[in-house]
Amino acid sequence: MTGCQLPIEKDIPISVDSYLRKVPAVKTAVIHLVNEKMSKDDIEYLQFFDKLKPILIAKGYRLTNPAAVILRLEFGIKKERSVSVKSAIDTAEYAHPIDEPSVLPTTQYNRLDVYEKYITLTAVQADKAEQPLWKTTVSLKDYASDFRSAQDKLLYLLSHFIEKDSGRQISANLTDTEFYQRYTLNYSAAEASALFVTEPEMRRRYLHDLQIKVDKHVADFKKCGLTKKREVSFRISPFGTLPSFGFKETFNILGTPVKEKIRECVAKYLEPLLEPPHDLDTTQPMTVIVPAQ
Repeated sequence: MTGCQLPIEKDIPISVDSYLRKVPAVKTAVIHLVNEKMSKDDIEYLQFFDKLKPILIAKGYRLTNPAAVILRLEFGIKKERSVSVKSAIDTAEYAHPIDEPSVLPTTQYNRLDVYEKYITLTAVQADKAEQPLWKTTVSLKDYASDFRSAQDKLLYLLSHFIEKDSGRQISANLTDTEFYQRYTLNYSAAEASALFVTEPEMRRRYLHDLQIKVDKHVADFKKCGLTKKREVSFRISPFGTLPSFGFKETFNILGTPVKEKIRECVAKYLEPLLEPPHDLDTTQPMTVIVPAQ
């Protein structure tokens, strides 16, 4: 029995609701975290702050105390509701003991939880906290119970709506092409291309970063006994691990045959360098060059 269901994460509208009353003349600022169950010492906040800070600096804000502006920040995830999701299921019906089974489509319904990931940033005058200057809220709803799955897309739109008025709440799709070029690669609009294909570039960048790590660990790979550089081909799991494999099929060192002991050594030092391959096709093999000196 097999089933198929398109993931909600592909083509999900993101909402923006932004207000502007006044752009502050003096942009010294301090952040007040208003999350009830989080402090500024929590790792979730510290990691998020590292991504938010450059956006505020790019808008001219200087984080210092005393400050002319208080930035009230709330971010996170909350469960919204449960929805019924329709899936197509193939079921086998045996018409005769010696015949091939015929496949009949069957509809199945499952209940899935919907979660909202959001960022709200409100600027008020430090000496008149009751007078807001601007407020921006960005949010995304899907099935993933993980704020970080949406964090970067939310930050990308937040950066465009700070000190702006959206006129009304906007809900629309943010394409992977725009997001990856403008946010991840930091391309200007003039550099970005409508013909850009996201997944191959993400794959190329992943392997480029991995190759840099491998080259930095030349001393480790040298212990494996390689006499020259070797191209290794491997498959990676969604968790960034090397799955169980037979060396010939899955972890093949191309070229002159290499002893199994050497292959085991290469795998030992390669696996700790792997990062989870987010949004990459893990059914396709990857390759890097292992140095020998």
